[in-house]
Amino acid sequence: RCMEREFEQTLKDIDRRCQEHEVPYALIGGLAAIVHGSTRTTADVDIIILTELDDLERVLEVFGKGYISIKPNPLAFFRRCFFVPLQHIKTKVRVDVAAALSGFERKVISRCLRKPFNEVDVNVCTIEDLVLMKLIAARAKDELDVNTLFPRHRKQLDLKYLRARAREFIEVERSDVIESLEKLLRKYR
Repeated sequence: RCMEREFEQTLKDIDRRCQEHEVPYALIGGLAAIVHGSTRTTADVDIIILTELDDLERVLEVFGKGYISIKPNPLAFFRRCFFVPLQHIKTKVRVDVAAALSGFERKVISRCLRKPFNEVDVNVCTIEDLVLMKLIAARAKDELDVNTLFPRHRKQLDLKYLRARAREFIEVERSDVIESLEKLLRKYR
């Protein structure tokens, strides 16, 4: 419960900063899974932010004095990896900020929904986009998330959207994404 308060304070701060600076964002990762009904735990906040490559410095300025970088040269790291790990100074919560540069990531932000995490409303990726991101990441914890969330949301899932987006990953040699999706659809009819 204690950690939930820190997450809540951090999310409230992220949302306020992004709104003040008119920076579109979406909560992804473990906290998004929790918002969508997973019972898992997580140690950090993962967000994607709508930005351009030449605007990464501005993203860091949005977080400004309330955060410290976990990496020695945050801008260079951000430019190289397209994400930057920060830590909220007051709550000590790690916040991984990723640049939404691909068409898919930009779509995730444009489709996000306003949803509550306890007492705080935040922009959260849709369940479909979360499933796709989990299938792309394909780690053990992602598979666990998908197998928890999929049966819970199966009846409301936009299958046409899910299949169309999953097929797009074939172009980047990730046919496993559509294969994993079809396997899930068979498993949870």
